[in-house]
Amino acid sequence: MALQRKKISDIPSDAIVLTEDQALKYQANILNKWKHISDIWGYKFAPYVLGGTSFFTGFFINSYYRSKFKLLHYGRISTFLPVCFLPAAFSVMTHMEFVLKDVVLQKRDTCPVCLEMRASALQAFIGCGFPLLLAPLANLSMAHKYATYNLPDVISEPKKVFNLVRVKSAPLANVVFALFIGQALVGSVVTYFESKSVITVSQKLALLEKELENS
Repeated sequence: MALQRKKISDIPSDAIVLTEDQALKYQANILNKWKHISDIWGYKFAPYVLGGTSFFTGFFINSYYRSKFKLLHYGRISTFLPVCFLPAAFSVMTHMEFVLKDVVLQKRDTCPVCLEMRASALQAFIGCGFPLLLAPLANLSMAHKYATYNLPDVISEPKKVFNLVRVKSAPLANVVFALFIGQALVGSVVTYFESKSVITVSQKLALLEKELENS
């Protein structure tokens, strides 16, 4: 049965009324069990696209700082884990919590363009901002631990450390801007196709329900 949102006065006496959480679980269950992948590929593969994009950005930025601080093979896991996997996980979780719920429930008071803008902002700031914040910290820590680069003392000379990171980061500025815009576009496009998947399934269910009523 297709999920419908109606005013209290318009609800039929034999209708099953669901809370928002129940409606979300019901709709998500239908989408997850939908057999035709061509109808729901936007919904089904969205987490992989968002997480993969964030992972790639983190990998690129982390590799850049590793080369700048001459880390070679030192501390690979210690830098790649937080810089790659954390943004990937957070981008998926925040999208599901703050975007996908509204997409699945098809809330009437939610502006589709605003929803895409929200998704863009979340993906850009988490997918690009997190790696950009975490990578210098993680690699500075490893460079200090393994003495691969002559670093100022963080405690007594924090300004010199900041200036060092700023100088090392300068060549990356244009690339980071491109990655930021790319992440924003991915967030927007993914949300569009998620919405399209939900609408397609809802329309097909409504059509099937109508055919059953007329048969």
